[in-house]
Amino acid sequence: MTRSPTAGAWDELDRAYARFLDEHPLPPGGSLLAQTILTGAARRSLLPLLDVARGADVLDLGTGYGPVLLELARVRAVRGLGVDTDAEVLAAAEAITRSLASWLHDGSSIRFRLGEAGSLDLGDATFDLVCARLLFQHLEDPRAVVRECHRILRPGGRAVVFDVDDGFSVTYPATSPELDRLEGAFDRAQSLRGGDREVGRKLTTYFVDAGFAIASVQLLAQAQHVAAAQGDASRAVNLARLQAARGDIVGAGLIEAGEFDRCLAAYAVEPAVARFRAESQVVVVAVRT
Repeated sequence: MTRSPTAGAWDELDRAYARFLDEHPLPPGGSLLAQTILTGAARRSLLPLLDVARGADVLDLGTGYGPVLLELARVRAVRGLGVDTDAEVLAAAEAITRSLASWLHDGSSIRFRLGEAGSLDLGDATFDLVCARLLFQHLEDPRAVVRECHRILRPGGRAVVFDVDDGFSVTYPATSPELDRLEGAFDRAQSLRGGDREVGRKLTTYFVDAGFAIASVQLLAQAQHVAAAQGDASRAVNLARLQAARGDIVGAGLIEAGEFDRCLAAYAVEPAVARFRAESQVVVVAVRT
């Protein structure tokens, strides 16, 4: 049986994340928890794609604080496993999950494990569903991860992957020169670590080459015309994200330390400018044949 979420169904989850953030002003994962809270609505729009039978075994790769598993385990009785490379973030996810035990669907269970998505210590054909949200953009070898998905899924099992492609994003008017400089350096640093900000367009090819059949491909589009004022939650999250990347950006010689700090300070006090912003992430549902 699937539990249909009501308008306030997610309030308890949001409060649990907010409580943890209040109690840990410098949480593990930096700005990840604040981003998790801020992106709840977009993430929950994916739930219909994650529909599985009662008692299904679900693996969430790059789980972070576990929101995908928690939301799925709220509406359906599943056995969920979240895998991530950050032990501190996983410990926080476990604590938050324990606080939500009575909120989950009857019969749901969630556990977490430290691991690498490209070399999983998991048996063959042991999962019905594999999820990966905003993971593939960070991977040095995405094809190895797709092969692992094929190995650990049961025949007929599905992989649901959601990720970025900057080719589907547009902003008008353009952002300030300072923010543009920081964002460009951030993207370049991610590329130097082996990441790919245009991975969305490549996902279907990766999965077909690994022996999957593509069940569906979607663009999850969002558009708005807003001004992110000083102190706005979205600006605060962006500032924290950029500050967390300072070491990588400066260390790679992409921006000198003083210039980075000047640009970040200018962005922090930049007057609010209303801008049109549209972006579309790619969502791929692939079936293990």
